[in-house]
Amino acid sequence: MIFVCDKCRFIFSRTVEPEQCPDCGKYAVREANEMERQEYEEHLKEFQGDGNG
Repeated sequence: MIFVCDKCRFIFSRTVEPEQCPDCGKYAVREANEMERQEYEEHLKEFQGDGNG
C-alpha cells in the first residue's frame, strides 16, 4: 500500500499502515489518493531506471 504524510508530504510504501511517518516522525499518515500514488510510481520509475541517471 502507498501512504503519505500530511505534515512533510513524504510518499512511501508499506505492507501495513504505520502510526508515524518514517521521514519526520509525525502521526499524520494516511493512505495515498490516486494522484499521490501516481506520483509515487513516477518517482519509483526514475530511481529504478537504466542506472544512468
